[in-house]
Amino acid sequence: MRLRSTRRATTLLLSAGLALLALPALGSVPVLAANTNFLQGDGPPDRTIDMLFYVFLAISILVLVGVGGAILYACFRFRRRSDDEMPKQIRGNAKVERTWLAIPIVILVALFILNVVNVNYLRYGPSSASAAGRDAIAIKVTGQQFYWSFTYPDGKTSIRVLEIPVNTPIDISTISKDVIHGFWVPDLGAKIDALPGITNRAFIEGSVRGVFQGQCYEFCGVGHDQMLITVKVVSMSQYRSYLNHLA
Repeated sequence: MRLRSTRRATTLLLSAGLALLALPALGSVPVLAANTNFLQGDGPPDRTIDMLFYVFLAISILVLVGVGGAILYACFRFRRRSDDEMPKQIRGNAKVERTWLAIPIVILVALFILNVVNVNYLRYGPSSASAAGRDAIAIKVTGQQFYWSFTYPDGKTSIRVLEIPVNTPIDISTISKDVIHGFWVPDLGAKIDALPGITNRAFIEGSVRGVFQGQCYEFCGVGHDQMLITVKVVSMSQYRSYLNHLA
């Protein structure tokens, strides 16, 4: 038994040593985009996602505190205070039972409505009847091992880098040429599958100029870690100039 324990300890130490030696090599592999924190958004879609996240988080905390508080109250209020004491037995309270049935129903219905309304917006963008919706630009996103290509309304295509005008909704349609890929730009809100033979839709929009990083979030092969996305948000004049000079 002692020899077996010694061997097990030696194996663990060797494994830990090999892991430490591998860390420098792993640090050089670009497996993640520069920022994958969706809570630091720079566009309306991402701010909508943030709002939904915080609303659900706040209600979850309230439910946790309420239920946990009720359990603790019952534990202390109705506990047996001596070995020969029988705590008061409560057979039922119709008012309390109706209350704890009604409150969850109201909360769930409200969250359902909030989610449905905003998910539709996140999927299809502003209504075409609105000014923002009428200004939307449609761009086709194609994923393939191991890079992204972007086809603009005039038919021109860019590889790996997508350039869009600031404060303009971009109607994204995704498709794959081979396996399942995932288009994700955390700062701008879009996260959608690119599937072979099926077109999906989402939209992104940048409220500030800058360069935003994204990546494929579906494991798609040995080059998955290289399948990064760069989105440049520029002025409308810069965007038009970019299209004019794009091959």
